[in-house]
Amino acid sequence: MRADPAEYKGIIQKLLEKTRQKKVQWEQGEYADSFRCTLQSNDADSFHFVSSHSTGSNWESEEFRLRMSDQHENVIFAASANDLPTSAEEEDVSLRIQEIYQLARRQALKIEQKLDLASTLLDRV
Repeated sequence: MRADPAEYKGIIQKLLEKTRQKKVQWEQGEYADSFRCTLQSNDADSFHFVSSHSTGSNWESEEFRLRMSDQHENVIFAASANDLPTSAEEEDVSLRIQEIYQLARRQALKIEQKLDLASTLLDRV
């Protein structure tokens, strides 16, 4: 992890909970395998979260990342899931970052709806 997991664990947990409840709306990000959501306050403040995933050239290494920035694109934190966590807390945060990515991906790409449609189309064949 690039960020101290203890410092950002609370916000990562809240983001995960709200994503599970579908109270956070994720959309396709700027790059493939990147998803973004924005939280807007009543004043001018807003925060952006980007959840992304990449694989190494040999397809054996994967990296899940979560970044939070403000409305001016100043990075508040950037954290990566760690395949080899050095503590239980780091492992917990790593699993949460991975789950946020999976949920954001499913929501932004409308995976459930597409699977239902594909199933319907296959029934017609």
